[in-house]
Amino acid sequence: MAKNITIKDIAREAGVSIALVSFVMNNRIEADGKQKYRVSPSTRDRILEVAARMNYQPSSAARMLRKGRTHVIGVILSDMGNIFYGTIAKELEKIATLNNYTLLFGSSEEDPERFCRLVKSFMEKDVEGFIVVPTVGSGPCMQKLMDSGVPFVVIDRYHPDYNVPTVVTDNSDATRLAVQDLQKQGAKKICMASYAMRISSMTDRENRFRDLLGDDAPIFNMGFSTVDADADRVADEIIAGGYDGVIGASNILTVALLKSLMRKGVKVQEDVKIVSFDFSNVYGIFNPPIRYVLQPLSQIASESAEFLFYLIEKKQKGEDISGIKDKIILKASLRND
Repeated sequence: MAKNITIKDIAREAGVSIALVSFVMNNRIEADGKQKYRVSPSTRDRILEVAARMNYQPSSAARMLRKGRTHVIGVILSDMGNIFYGTIAKELEKIATLNNYTLLFGSSEEDPERFCRLVKSFMEKDVEGFIVVPTVGSGPCMQKLMDSGVPFVVIDRYHPDYNVPTVVTDNSDATRLAVQDLQKQGAKKICMASYAMRISSMTDRENRFRDLLGDDAPIFNMGFSTVDADADRVADEIIAGGYDGVIGASNILTVALLKSLMRKGVKVQEDVKIVSFDFSNVYGIFNPPIRYVLQPLSQIASESAEFLFYLIEKKQKGEDISGIKDKIILKASLRND
């Protein structure tokens, strides 16, 4: 069997470095007709002559680079350890594979500096677009992303200062479903457990909660990185206030709160009825099972991916995509499985 020729073989034959051969082989042509890396014509010709003589067969990835396409998308979510974002990631991966794209994943952990590092790292890998969940404090980095001209779509939340392509759930209507369901279950005194960080999904849920139950309706906030410790404090406030209905504004908050309430002797779904946002495997162990707002995760993934593919293809054709600021708002449903 003939030996597969590598760039190392070409470098040795041409008397140049492996890095220089790599530059030449992957030196794609940009939209303005210029090469990405500067290599002298004589050196480039010598390397290409050796490659042709040795019958070098470049990989499909290298061919795509020279054409100016990588078919790689950067996806930055909040926490892929959360089943909410993990499900979106899996759905995005399936859609990307069907459309011949590869995904690079990263979790910001709600840290704006980490978010910006991921954006920078993915940009250096020549991604063709982004699907991102911006963090609190990531505004400057989002501005740089907008200024770069790289197509991107924001999911799960939005920032009022940035009019960008967005796919979100109708959190206001979802909160209405949660409140009405608790009332149907007989809850008379309802509170909400929410995150202290000011992201649109939380503020939209809190605002609708108070629209429905009054400006003084109690909302107990918990830190993203201090959920377990804060859950004990919130559980104490629920017990002291005599609340018999709780809306958990996320599955992580709800599970932490469930643990605290049970440790304190509260009979969940009897003393205190709970409706949560987003699914958790623990909900089914209660009787009756804890009901939850199901956000359309598959639809969030498909809408954002198709939106991004559309933006990428338009940019590849040289069309201006800066004016495309569509916002897709999807409906949630109430489940108890």
